[in-house]
Amino acid sequence: MSEFLEVYVVNAFVADNQGGNPAGVVLNSAHLSPTQMQSIAKELGHSETAFVSPSKKADFRVRFFTPTNEVDFCGHATVGTFSVLFKNGKLAAGDYKQETGAGILGVSISEEGRVSMEQALPKFGKEFSVEDIAPLLGITSEDILATGLPVKAVSTGLVDIIVPVTDETVLNKVTPNLAAIKKFNKASKTGAVHVFSLTPSESDISARCRNFAPLLGIDEESATGSAAGALASYLHVYQGGGKYRYLFEQGENLNKRSLIWASVEPDGEKIIGVSVGGFSDKPQRIPFRIEEVAE
Repeated sequence: MSEFLEVYVVNAFVADNQGGNPAGVVLNSAHLSPTQMQSIAKELGHSETAFVSPSKKADFRVRFFTPTNEVDFCGHATVGTFSVLFKNGKLAAGDYKQETGAGILGVSISEEGRVSMEQALPKFGKEFSVEDIAPLLGITSEDILATGLPVKAVSTGLVDIIVPVTDETVLNKVTPNLAAIKKFNKASKTGAVHVFSLTPSESDISARCRNFAPLLGIDEESATGSAAGALASYLHVYQGGGKYRYLFEQGENLNKRSLIWASVEPDGEKIIGVSVGGFSDKPQRIPFRIEEVAE
């Protein structure tokens, strides 16, 4: 057993090497128990921490923990993990596979260090009543209804409730009732509420977003890769126009502006592929002794 854990913190989905969403990354985690992983994730305190170990099915097994529980998949922690491996010279640019709770998923690293990850194919779940959702966010039903788009559960690894609002002004004034959202997510077996507003057609940005996941110990997140895949799938189906490439902005309300690229691969009416990607900043290694972690 190694005395020291190889632990990094890296910001994923940075915009111009700033902002992004911090993730913990533990590279030598094969000997850690789930209890130890959960303890480390709680101590690091980031929205997700990834634990990397060998896999018999893929290049790596990656497990993801929030401060409160394990989740099947995390987009920004995947970007962070493979950025750490790339920037530390452990991986070259190329294509890889990761074993996750959401399945065996592909990850590619460009020569410039942009990490793009395959996500699970979208699953469209329940449509929710606007009258139930609007009070959770401190907005009116009309702020949602005027978009003409549904409030829908969508998953490309984690189940998000996708909520459209009319414009950026409404998005900025969203005031989440975190206790009510947590209760609603638990009752509806969903993980988060992902609110977005479409941007003007001439903008390079497809939509601006905010994500709330108090059930997972995350009040608001500055970049959510799994939700970006779900939103891209949702827009491809409900917005029309045959779009399949998107750029999402998130985190401005937290002063951590993030940029997330997302694309869907259509085959007629079906989506046969979802990919999400972005850049990370320079990973910072932090000292961490295994003795500090309680069993």
